Amino acid sequence: MSNIPLTVTELTARIKQMLEQGFASIEVEGEVSRLTKPSSGHIYFTIKDSHAAISAVVWRSTTARLKTQPQEGQTFVFTGRLSLYEPRGSYQLVVTSIKTAGAGQLAEAFEQRKALFASKGWFDSHRKKNIPQLPQRIGIVTSATAAALEDVKKVLRMRPAWLHIILSPAIVQGESAPTSIAQAIHRLHQSESKPDVILLVRGGGSIEDLWCFNDEKVVQAIVDADIPIISGIGHEIDTTLADLAADVRAATPSNAAEIVCPAKDTLKPQLSRLYQRLYQALNSLKDAKYWALERANHQLKQHIRLSMQKHHLQIRKLKTRLQQFEPNHRLRQDIHRFYTLQQRLFAAAQHITSQKRQILNPIIYQLHLSYEHQLQHKHQQWQQKHEQLLAMSPMKVLERGYTITTNAKGEVVSSVQNLAKDDTLHLHLHDGMATTQVSYIKGKTS
Repeated sequence: MSNIPLTVTELTARIKQMLEQGFASIEVEGEVSRLTKPSSGHIYFTIKDSHAAISAVVWRSTTARLKTQPQEGQTFVFTGRLSLYEPRGSYQLVVTSIKTAGAGQLAEAFEQRKALFASKGWFDSHRKKNIPQLPQRIGIVTSATAAALEDVKKVLRMRPAWLHIILSPAIVQGESAPTSIAQAIHRLHQSESKPDVILLVRGGGSIEDLWCFNDEKVVQAIVDADIPIISGIGHEIDTTLADLAADVRAATPSNAAEIVCPAKDTLKPQLSRLYQRLYQALNSLKDAKYWALERANHQLKQHIRLSMQKHHLQIRKLKTRLQQFEPNHRLRQDIHRFYTLQQRLFAAAQHITSQKRQILNPIIYQLHLSYEHQLQHKHQQWQQKHEQLLAMSPMKVLERGYTITTNAKGEVVSSVQNLAKDDTLHLHLHDGMATTQVSYIKGKTS
């Protein structure tokens, strides 16, 4: 086997092939240094750690697609491929994407989730529920062995004795925590002693320890809750997405317990003020009921008066119509016509000769007798019909002990089918009116 030396170009080509094929897609974590951005649009920098460094480049075509831009002195995770530049025999990482590393990754994920949940309206103030001023049952979601639970209990011991605490234990750290917290909130909603408010609490810790409170399952459970939720997670400087979704955010677990119910010392003057307001409200209610009864009484009297006027008007109309058919009325009309004819006859007789008057005298006498007979007959007929009409008059009927019964609407009641128990009825008598109420109804059996 001949030992022919390689040229520099051949050796470089082999190295380039092995390097680019073997590292076609890699991830490298390191700190950015010697960052330059020339007018060409490319980005050049060095990726280093405590022991080594490697050149890197982001081509102009890739720069516009980067979600995260490299920053001098910051640590990132770079994804790309190795490439060898043959003229200088040097290699570099051609970067295709950049993401923050470690805590920076969590911070980036936090902002992304925050923007997503905000777009769904989960943090909107209008959907947040009011916290009851004096709750009786307080639900607590936390670990049963957590120091936060003892802190909450210590504060609540200084609150009124009527408070009833309902613990719904949950895992508050680790991969299983989001599901456990969501289930604990759901259990309180299904509890027979459903709490008036829920405290979601956990003690302090790192961003990784509190990360479960940024999970979508936990935030969704808070948003869907029918019961108001106060969050007290970590310390005052710690903010989770659960805090943003909660109806009220407390700085610490102890602060959450302080918010949920006033202390006894501050509650006494509040109760005194509430008692005074209640007493005033009761007095106002009494006055309002008195004037309401007065108005109702006045309206009832006015309704009865208008109803009576209406019925009296109807009776007068009936009388007017009946007068047209009264025998005396028709008799007066006949008499009037008779006298008119008589006057005309007498006037004509003035021009008749005495001979003709003698002829007419018997006729006139017979006519007079006929008139007297007819007048007497008509008078008797009128007397009979007048007595019949008087017997049929509503007032005569009422004088015999009958009544006209109307309901509260002023309608005449003619059948028990139109009545119901406790109905108010008005009894119209010949000399006035009385009001009564139905207590028993019995119809005729067929």
